[in-house]
Amino acid sequence: MTAKARTIGAMAGLALMLACNGAARADGWTLVWSDEFDGDRLDETKWTYAADCGGGGNDERQCYVVSPETVAVAGGVLKLTAIKRKTRGLANPWAGPTGPMKTGDYASGKILTQGKASWRYGRFEVRARVPGGQGVWPAIWMMPELATYGGWPRSGEIDILETVNLGAPCPPTGEACQDGRENRIFGTIHFAADASGAHRQHGASTPMPASADGFHVYAVEWTPEAITWFVDDRQYAQAKAADWKRDDGDVGAAPFDQPFHLILNLAFGGRWPEGANAKGVDEAALPATMEVDWVRVSQRP
Repeated sequence: MTAKARTIGAMAGLALMLACNGAARADGWTLVWSDEFDGDRLDETKWTYAADCGGGGNDERQCYVVSPETVAVAGGVLKLTAIKRKTRGLANPWAGPTGPMKTGDYASGKILTQGKASWRYGRFEVRARVPGGQGVWPAIWMMPELATYGGWPRSGEIDILETVNLGAPCPPTGEACQDGRENRIFGTIHFAADASGAHRQHGASTPMPASADGFHVYAVEWTPEAITWFVDDRQYAQAKAADWKRDDGDVGAAPFDQPFHLILNLAFGGRWPEGANAKGVDEAALPATMEVDWVRVSQRP
């Protein structure tokens, strides 16, 4: 091979690598942070483990624990697993590291980038395979790094993906599910409607697309003007700045004008899943595992 041919080959290889890892996109997004989960353990320079029995503020039944049974990295994939196991932890983690303890019947995994990485605007993509079963509630979402506008929901929340009870029967009335089984994915933002802190949300759902291996790319593009949801690059929802403006107009574009961090977790039970589909929880769904192939964050200059 000539030197010229080697140079052309190297340049082609570099271009292919950049295109594959998202570092150079035709639409102007540039990769700024990622985790491909290529090692044999969680990269703690990027992620922090959650460990508590707070129930996420939603009466969820699991306790989050630091354990290879609930959080593992192997074969290029992160695995968050919910299992039946009595676990003890803080009942109210938001009050600090001391306080009353609680024992739960289930354990699961949750990781977050808080204190290690946060971003103001960008494209956030996660390639994942989510589990089903009554009571199973996987989530890929974002919370403000600092509660600049006050406690939840005043400072906002961005849910990139949530599913509940995938595969469970749908009720005969109400929102229809395909073929009578739960198959929807949800993208939502939460914020305060006014100075009282009254909760409001905006978002939409769409049927889970077909896939040979169950993996899909869930994404949000967040700009000052809008937050837009995608699954496998297909847009299915959008919230514009006017949709999250407070009724009294007091804070303009807030709260979605501050840095947010990423969260991945697998909950079991809670008010939403237990009140939907077949109701309650079904322990036959356990162990349940959410698998994450990669997480990528891109921004425009």
